[in-house]
Amino acid sequence: MNFLNPLRFFYFHLLILQLEEYDLVRFIKAVVNTKGIPPSRDFRKPLKFTLKIKLITALASLLILFISLFLSKIFVNNTYKLAILLGTYTLGLYFSYIFLIIINVILLPIDILIKALLVFFAKNKIKKLNNVKIIGVAGSYGKTGMKDLLATVLAEKYRVVKTPESVNTPVGIARTILSQVNEKTEILVVEMGEYYPGDIKNICSIALPQISVITGINEAHLERLKSIDNGIKTIFEIAKNMKSNGILLLNAKDKLIKNNYKKFIARQEIYLYQAKGKIEFNEDASGFIYQKIFFPLLGQYNLDKIDGVIYLAKKLGLNHQEIETGLKKIKTPAHRLQPILNREKNILVIDDSYNGNPDGVEEAIKTLSLFKKRRKIFVTPGLVEMGDKSREVHQRIGQRLNDVVDLVILIKNSVTPDIEEGLIKAGFNQNNILMCNSMMEAQNNLNKIIKSGDVVLFQNDWPDNYV
Repeated sequence: MNFLNPLRFFYFHLLILQLEEYDLVRFIKAVVNTKGIPPSRDFRKPLKFTLKIKLITALASLLILFISLFLSKIFVNNTYKLAILLGTYTLGLYFSYIFLIIINVILLPIDILIKALLVFFAKNKIKKLNNVKIIGVAGSYGKTGMKDLLATVLAEKYRVVKTPESVNTPVGIARTILSQVNEKTEILVVEMGEYYPGDIKNICSIALPQISVITGINEAHLERLKSIDNGIKTIFEIAKNMKSNGILLLNAKDKLIKNNYKKFIARQEIYLYQAKGKIEFNEDASGFIYQKIFFPLLGQYNLDKIDGVIYLAKKLGLNHQEIETGLKKIKTPAHRLQPILNREKNILVIDDSYNGNPDGVEEAIKTLSLFKKRRKIFVTPGLVEMGDKSREVHQRIGQRLNDVVDLVILIKNSVTPDIEEGLIKAGFNQNNILMCNSMMEAQNNLNKIIKSGDVVLFQNDWPDNYV
């Protein structure tokens, strides 16, 4: 059976290590949670064969081989030496997480040195480029979307570089600076991630923002940040560590931002962004008409961001024509309320698999509520890293789903019973809750259930290190 293939176990352990960003404490915790056994389904994300993972793979393989050779020579006579060698090596692959831990401990000093050098060279490079205006984007949610919107519109007037995809760590940002930023770059848009207090302050020391954006604050990464108060302080590190006379854009609809921002600001120019004026939703085209422009976007929070983008574009000297041209180039971000319409069968799928936070779920539910002509189906495994708030957050999701959807499909794990309990307490018909063991099983069931006119929203996708 492919499931019992020792190479699959080795691959799985490498994947967990990479997903946990080589943090050994979190890697060990993930191994304990998964028992080191790969799921029977296909992996949700492939292993990225970076230079680092190739080195770790090679060294771990050699270590397993060395120990196997040693044991075959010491403890076994010549008759069974080859069998014991192969058996020991196979066993080593099944328990390869032990060897991965050893290799990572050995490589740790070199890893720290390389990261420090990357950051050092990036800092020096950016200091010499006085013409580069840096825009920092921080928040528990909405960072990547805001970064992409800013980069798209500002590119109508300036040469813009942005951190790619969801890259938001010091090393990832340093690599972007070293590989993409040059004398012709006029604006650098940097997404800043937060897992622990001090993370954003550290990033600001690499790329000091003249302009900062805070998109929102919620329970995301609470497992690491430990409390909402820590989350607020950590995200507002961008306000305390930017240029004091710069511009600070804040999400006006986020209560935690509105209630706390005055504690952290200095002399920055503050703009609280939110959509203004007439907004129309086009159910057939799956998008909004705002500022007389059709945006192929779902999620009204995107229109709030567009208000902030327009304000900043004007501050940076873009004229009306440049702003409008840039806005018309905005595309639906992949896996973030991304509508996919099967015109032949009239079935709309909304891919929201990258939105893994409570505000993202709330926006997804609001988006479904806009579809008056379709039966609404919601598929989710729940959220990760909610810490002590997990039960409360997931019961609240169940209660909100009761108000909007017709059918809920839950991917069974440690949090989905809380969603189910919230649904039932709110009065949802239990017959319309389907619990599946995997996303593959959910999709197979969907093929039997789905019909013309349905809208199906896939919310979040648990990575393999949480399953």
